[in-house]
Amino acid sequence: MSILGEKDSRSIPSLLFEVILIGLGVFLALLANNWHEEREHRALAQTTLRNFAEELRANQVAVGSNQSYHITLFSELQQFLLSKEPATDERFNLSVHFLGIRPVVFEHTAWDLALATQALSYLKPDLALAISKVYTQQNAFQLLENSFLASAFTPATFASEDVKGLATAMRVYLADVNSLEPAMLARYREVLPEIDSALGIRAMKKADK
Repeated sequence: MSILGEKDSRSIPSLLFEVILIGLGVFLALLANNWHEEREHRALAQTTLRNFAEELRANQVAVGSNQSYHITLFSELQQFLLSKEPATDERFNLSVHFLGIRPVVFEHTAWDLALATQALSYLKPDLALAISKVYTQQNAFQLLENSFLASAFTPATFASEDVKGLATAMRVYLADVNSLEPAMLARYREVLPEIDSALGIRAMKKADK
């Protein structure tokens, strides 16, 4: 009986020690796994933000580069349509410096990748929402452009020598464009500094100074 008792008394502390070691091992493994996941999420968030910054700046340049042309084209179309002279193709070419509609083709690869990798969930909610609004606004702009191009420029459009119908359609379209472009540029000016701040770019620039 004493031998059995000795055996039991030794096994209980040993068993408790093993349980503690196993529990500690599991805890450390979970801690290491969580740290690794958080590190991966932070790295993915940083990469995603850099992609957004690069892509949105490219779109900002594309919108800004066409803004003055669209304003001028709208003004010339307005004068052309207000004239009482016949709306002939020849007079259109003389009165309107038409070099194409120049629609903006918005880049959206960074957005598509962020959705595919679920990277938006690793960004701060307010920043993710602000970026989402930019892409929503871009999509609406792109839809306007695509709809106009699909409806306005058809074989029937150029079948008549009277270009008044096309000029009117372009004027209406450009009126929308000339209101959307400043709003789009304002949105870029608002969100890009937020992305830079999240990337630490602003802090780095101040440190350099």
